[in-house]
Amino acid sequence: MSHAIISLIVLAIMAFIFVTDKLPLALTSMVGAAVLVLAGVIPVENLYSAFSGSTIVLLAAMMVIGSALFHTGIAEKMSDVIVKLTGTTENGILLATVVVATILSSICSGVAVVAMLLPIVIGISMKANVSVSRQLVPLAFAASFGCNLTLVGAASNVVVNGQLADLGATPLTFLELGKVGLPISIFGIIYFLTIGKKFMVQGDKSDRAYLMEFTGQSEEKKEKEFSSAKAGLCLVILAVVLVAMAWNNAKFPMHLVATVGALIMILTGCIKEQEAYKAIDWSTIFIVGGMSGVSKAMDVSGAAKMISNGAVALMGDSPSKLVVLFVIFILTVFLTNIMMNTSTALLVTPLFIPIAIHLGINPTAIAVAICVAASSPFLTPVGSGTNTLVVRPGNLGFMDFFKPGLGMTIVVTIISMIFIPIFWPL
Repeated sequence: MSHAIISLIVLAIMAFIFVTDKLPLALTSMVGAAVLVLAGVIPVENLYSAFSGSTIVLLAAMMVIGSALFHTGIAEKMSDVIVKLTGTTENGILLATVVVATILSSICSGVAVVAMLLPIVIGISMKANVSVSRQLVPLAFAASFGCNLTLVGAASNVVVNGQLADLGATPLTFLELGKVGLPISIFGIIYFLTIGKKFMVQGDKSDRAYLMEFTGQSEEKKEKEFSSAKAGLCLVILAVVLVAMAWNNAKFPMHLVATVGALIMILTGCIKEQEAYKAIDWSTIFIVGGMSGVSKAMDVSGAAKMISNGAVALMGDSPSKLVVLFVIFILTVFLTNIMMNTSTALLVTPLFIPIAIHLGINPTAIAVAICVAASSPFLTPVGSGTNTLVVRPGNLGFMDFFKPGLGMTIVVTIISMIFIPIFWPL
């Protein structure tokens, strides 16, 4: 049996376990990666290689920074201010959450945005006595679709644009992606305020004990004395971290910036060392670590390319240009929910852009479709760090993402199929 087939079988079994919720997400991810190693699909060193990678470091560091917002009292103060503006209604809080996440993710890493807003959203929800679980999926999704507003909103956008230039096509400008990203963001916000609400988790599944620990509180503890000096210092550190991330300098990658920021938080007493250790959610780390191995297997085994080639073959020799755009979009969405956005972009761009050029299709239109689709990890909790970050705080399962995510995917697909051909004629 070929390695590609083995990879697809393992992936199918993992998907079944995810959907049925038979095992924890982290355990399923790690077991799946281990099986692929034992089957010889990926070398043993790849099983744990992700744990020393930049994604894991970025996630862990941003968890510490996010938790520091609670321990300095900033999250509570901001929660008070926002609740006064939005009121205590679920719609008001949801609107504020989604709008802020969308705007910030246009210039910052979606993971950084979720990590920063997570403690604030939890604080607002608990203060207003609304479901924490119902607020976290919109937060995660907004941090993904907001990436389409600018070229630097996601690493996958930069990857696609670089390969577009390498292949001899005209690269995208900084705000060009916003032509389709803006309507997606607008309709995404409307979706969560209307139809999307019906598909979100009912009630509140969040673990109260975990949230009390995460927020640096407990039922027995008295309210901490607010230190304006530490709070101000924490805000300065956070601002510098976000600006440095938005700057996106190669000498100071996001994971390095986040790590330095987290260390300064500890050294200055914004968060204690033991509190920083508790802030790191290891189930999230293991989900990302395991899925990185699965993603690697899909790539090196040729399974992802097999899927791509099969989809292209089904279109025939002279397919409709709109059909080609649609198939590429849907295929990229499927892969990004398994492999994460940057890996997906690296795989499909050099495959689909030459095909588009051969068929006489505008390569820029295909590149835009790949950018948008790669930033649409709405179907699974493992498709993006933005999703995995909210799994534990919201106590969310696979279907808690899939149900609202399917509707969000349909919305993004329809908007893309309308606006991409208008602004980048095929």
